[in-house]
Amino acid sequence: MKTAVWAAAFFIWVNVLAAFAGEAEVLPPPVANLPWEHGETGLRLPGELAKMTAEQVFHYETAALGCSVRYSDRQARMRGDVYVYPSPKPASTAAEIKQALRESAGSALWEVEEMQRRGHYLKLKIGEAEYQPFDLIPESAGVSGLLSLRMNYMILERDDAGSTETAVGSFLGLMLLKDHLVKVRVTYPADGMEKEQEKVEQRVMDFVNAARRCVLDPGLRGQVAAQIETYRRDPLSKAGHDLAGGILAYAEATPLIALTIDETISTLGEELEKVQPGASLELLRAFIVGAVAESLKKPGKEAADLPQAGAAEVVRVFGVMQKAKPGLSSGRLVELESAVKGKRAGAWLRGRVR
Repeated sequence: MKTAVWAAAFFIWVNVLAAFAGEAEVLPPPVANLPWEHGETGLRLPGELAKMTAEQVFHYETAALGCSVRYSDRQARMRGDVYVYPSPKPASTAAEIKQALRESAGSALWEVEEMQRRGHYLKLKIGEAEYQPFDLIPESAGVSGLLSLRMNYMILERDDAGSTETAVGSFLGLMLLKDHLVKVRVTYPADGMEKEQEKVEQRVMDFVNAARRCVLDPGLRGQVAAQIETYRRDPLSKAGHDLAGGILAYAEATPLIALTIDETISTLGEELEKVQPGASLELLRAFIVGAVAESLKKPGKEAADLPQAGAAEVVRVFGVMQKAKPGLSSGRLVELESAVKGKRAGAWLRGRVR
């Protein structure tokens, strides 16, 4: 019953806010390894953000309203929206950015208060705004900040049988990226027991922090691409190993890469270990670097094939290893090279092609 009421409550919220935003073109959502990209800022949003699945992309008819990506976890009754739209006025200094975020928060709160005036929200409570500055990447990109506040209210649903009130919590977060505002709004149930609410609150912050990583990502991509280029010059050196470690850290932290390390990759170098100690790690590093390099490319019409790209890098680095140690050979890597040439490396790594 709660799920049905919640769905109806969101229907009210979405449609009333649509009246504020105007008409929008609805586009398919991003999927794994095929993120949606905002052209003006380079912001990318993935198919899944903190275990919430992307449902739709909206491009609003009014340019000032920008666009948004909607995420949800229907079972948990949570919805997250990430909006990107031009900042009404330039902001470059820390003080200007803070002011721009406060003004944008004021506009967002007006929408919520309007919902209350229309009778869709009841018992609205708005918390104090908090502001946390942070540096963009690279340093030349300047600074941004996260202005956040929380709200609680009841969503009122009326039908022939009467009315139903649903307790809702909402987190509003605002950041600045280049000359655009990034607004994150997470709406979630506020009717559970204390321990349940603690878990919900953690999920809210996981979503917000994942969105913040996406805001940092446009600058990070340039740095990681440079690290990959340097790694490829001498992948077997200590410097190459250090760079690969940094690339791995990026892959683990970013929400934009969905990559599974199959057991096959972990064991590819086992037969080489007696004559080439550390071979397994060399090949694992190569796989991750190749996959990350592919993920950095501009999104196309199809999802990036990260296993194929990772396997191609493994074959390339194995070639470097053979030059350093003539006579080094591996039947499994010969098979992998054939799979790479046939564009079927992913299936080979999963053990489906031999």
